Amino acid sequence: MKLFIHISFSLLIAHGAIFSQSFNVDEQVVTIAGDATVSDISNNTDLNALTNASLSWSVSNTSIPLGWEYSFCFPNCYAIGQTSGTLNITAGESYYLNCHVYPNDISGEGSITMLIADNNGSSMEVTWEINAGVANLEENLLYNQEANIKAIFNIEGKRFTELIKNQIQFIVFEDNSMKKIFITE
Repeated sequence: MKLFIHISFSLLIAHGAIFSQSFNVDEQVVTIAGDATVSDISNNTDLNALTNASLSWSVSNTSIPLGWEYSFCFPNCYAIGQTSGTLNITAGESYYLNCHVYPNDISGEGSITMLIADNNGSSMEVTWEINAGVANLEENLLYNQEANIKAIFNIEGKRFTELIKNQIQFIVFEDNSMKKIFITE
């Protein structure tokens, strides 16, 4: 009976070692939020290597506004448009996993999901939930005392005391610099 238990326990351990996942990820849902007028918004998590393995990654789902672009750093940075790659991991190491979104002045929301799989057949998805807007810009411009807003005008030259949604507006600062904005939220 002892021999049977010992053999069963040994097989269980061997089975676990063969089918165990070689990595985990700190966050499987990562939020990216920023201003649509900046060139690049991003956020990252870390992949942790539990064993030595060869990983493959690919974009499994995207739901982003037309005109947005994206790229990844995992841990090396890839060009815009590269949607798959490989990575050899070493047990005990942590790997930077980042998604860059280029909203190209287009406000909106979306998500990008990456599927990561090891050479043992285990896989995990990481999803970046993205919100690129100008609502934070409005808050910063109106309530940040360092902004020094002199005037707000619409495209027809009409002056306003506050920003209006769904309308192109021009903000003139005390130093006479100007910023064009369009607030959607």
